[in-house]
Amino acid sequence: MGDGKLSFYRNKFSEYSDKLRSARRAQRFYVFLRLASFLIMIFLPLLFAGSSISTAISVFLAMLAIFLFLVHRFGIQERRVKYFSALLDVNSEEIEALRGNLGSFDSGSRYQDPDHRYSLDLDLFGDNSMFHYMNRCCTVPGMDMLAEFLKEPATDAPEIKRRQKGIKELAAKPEFCQHFSATGRMYGDSSGDRINLIKYVNTPSHFTRNRSLVLASRVLPALTAGTLLLFATGILPFYLVLILFCVQIGITGLLFRKTAEVHDMVTRSLGTLRKYGKLLRVIHDTELDAPLLKSIQRYLRTEGMPPSGHIAKLARIVDAFDNRLNFIAFTLLNGLLLWDVNCVLMLERWNRRNRKKMPVWLGIISKMDAFISMAIFCFNNPDYVFPQPDDSGPVLRAGSLGHPLIPAGERVCNDLTIEDAGCFVIVTGANMAGKSTFLRTAGISLVLAMAGAPVCAADFRFRITELYTSMRTSDSLSKHESYFYAELKRLRHLIETLAGGRQVFVLLDEILKGTNTTDKQKGSVALLGRMLGLGATGIIATHDLSLTSLENEYPGRIMNRCFEVDIDGDRISFDYRLRDGVTRKMNALLLMEQMGLLPGKELRPE
Repeated sequence: MGDGKLSFYRNKFSEYSDKLRSARRAQRFYVFLRLASFLIMIFLPLLFAGSSISTAISVFLAMLAIFLFLVHRFGIQERRVKYFSALLDVNSEEIEALRGNLGSFDSGSRYQDPDHRYSLDLDLFGDNSMFHYMNRCCTVPGMDMLAEFLKEPATDAPEIKRRQKGIKELAAKPEFCQHFSATGRMYGDSSGDRINLIKYVNTPSHFTRNRSLVLASRVLPALTAGTLLLFATGILPFYLVLILFCVQIGITGLLFRKTAEVHDMVTRSLGTLRKYGKLLRVIHDTELDAPLLKSIQRYLRTEGMPPSGHIAKLARIVDAFDNRLNFIAFTLLNGLLLWDVNCVLMLERWNRRNRKKMPVWLGIISKMDAFISMAIFCFNNPDYVFPQPDDSGPVLRAGSLGHPLIPAGERVCNDLTIEDAGCFVIVTGANMAGKSTFLRTAGISLVLAMAGAPVCAADFRFRITELYTSMRTSDSLSKHESYFYAELKRLRHLIETLAGGRQVFVLLDEILKGTNTTDKQKGSVALLGRMLGLGATGIIATHDLSLTSLENEYPGRIMNRCFEVDIDGDRISFDYRLRDGVTRKMNALLLMEQMGLLPGKELRPE
C-alpha cells in the first residue's frame, strides 16, 4: 500500500469533514426554526382568540403544518449528519489501518476453530489475523459470510473467476463501497437480531387464521369511530362509546400474552430492519456490470414494490407496534382501534407474503458486504494480483510470493513452483530463518486465491485443491490428550481425507514434534511415503536433515529447498530468501548461548 491510497483517504476525510460541518450548521438552523415555529404556533393564535376563534384555529393549523414540515426537515438533516459522520469514520479507520492500526475492526475471534483443517495454523482469525486485516463488513451476516469464504473457499474455477470480476468492479468503485459501509454503520445490528428475524419469519400465523378475530379487528374500530362521531354530533349517548372501548380493551387483555410475545420477538430488531432495508436499496439502485453482481441484483429487481420497500414497510409496522410501550397510548389505541391485534395481523400478513424471501434478502446483503470487504482489500493493495485457477496447469506456481500481513517495507518475497500433483517440497533452515512464515505464506495465498481475492504476488497460478495443515497442534488437559496424541489425531484425519481420493495440498511444520528423535525420523519418513502413495502434494518444514535424503529415493517428486542464515562470530542475520538444496548452517546453540542458557554464560535480559 503506497502513499496514493493514503492520499485518497485523506482527501475523502477532508471532503466529508466539510460536508459534516455544513450538515451540522443546517441541523442547528432547523433546531432554531423548529423552536421558533412551535412558540409561534402556541402564542400567535392567542392574539386572534378574542376577536375570531376561526382565525385563531386557522393560524394554529397553518403553524402546525409549518412545524411538522420543519420536524421532517430536521430529521433529514439528522440523518445526513449521521451519514457523513459514518463516512468520516470509514476514512479515518482506513488511514489508521494503513498505519498498521486495526483496532477499529472486528478481529473475528469468535470464528477461531482449533479443529478446522487450516484456519488456526494460518492465523485466519483473531487479533492481527487475515480476517482482521480484510474485514470491513458493516453487518454481522456480512462478517459471517466473509469468514465462510475464508474457511470454506470455492471449489470450482468458474465461481472463483466470477468472484474475481465482481471484486475487481467493486474495487474500482471505492465511493460506492464507502456509501454502502456508511449506510450500514448508521444502524446497529447483532447476531441476536438476525436470529430473531429468522425465528419470526418461521413462526406460523395464528391470528390471521382466526376469522372471528379478523372480523372483529375490522368491525369494532369502525363501529367505535362511527359511534364517537355520532356522539360528537349529539345523536348517540357516550356510554355506547364507552362500551365499545371496554370491549376492545377486554379483547386486548385476553390476547395480551400472545401479542406481547410477537412484539418482543420483532421489536428488538427494528434498527436492524431499517439497516437491511437501506442496504437493499443501495444495492438495488447501483449500476453494476459484473455477472456475479448482476445476478445478486436480479433478486431485487422485481415487479411491484422492491425488497427494500417491503423491509421498510415491516419496519413501519414494528415501529407502530412500539406505541404499546406507552401506557396512555396503549390504552387509547387499543380501546379505539384494537391496536395490538391489528399490528399482529399486519405482521402476519407481511410474513405470509415474504417469509420465503427474507433469507434470500439477508443472503444478498451478506454477500455484498463480504465482497465489499474483499474489494477494499484489493483497492488498498493495487500491486496484488488475481490468481489464475487452471486444473491443467501447475499445482502452484507463484512469482514474488509474500505474506500479506507483513508490512511491504519488511516483506521478503520468494518464488515457488510445484508443477505436478503428488510432489513435496522439503524446506530446511535454521531457527527463525523463515520456514514457518513461508508455509503460512503459501497457505494463506491459496486460501485467498480460492476465495476469489487477490494475493500478494507478481504472478500466481494454481489448481483448486483442499488445504490441510498441521503446524500448531496443542495438548488438551480437558480431553486428557498429550501433544503427540493430538498431532496423531490430526494426521489421521489428513490420511483419511487422502484415502477418500480427494486432492489435498498439505502444509506440515516439523512432523511428529512430540516424540523422541529416532521415532520422529522413522515416523516422518513413513508418513511422507504414505502421503506420496495417496497422491498428496505439499510443503514440509523441518530441522530433520535426514528427510532431505528422500530427494534421491523419490526423484522428481521430492525437492529440497532451504533458508540460510549468515553467522559471523556472535552475529546472526537472515535474508529470508528461499534457495535450492539443503541448509548448511544451524543456529540453535548460538542462540542459546546468546540468551545465556548454556553453562558459563550469564542470562541476557530481553
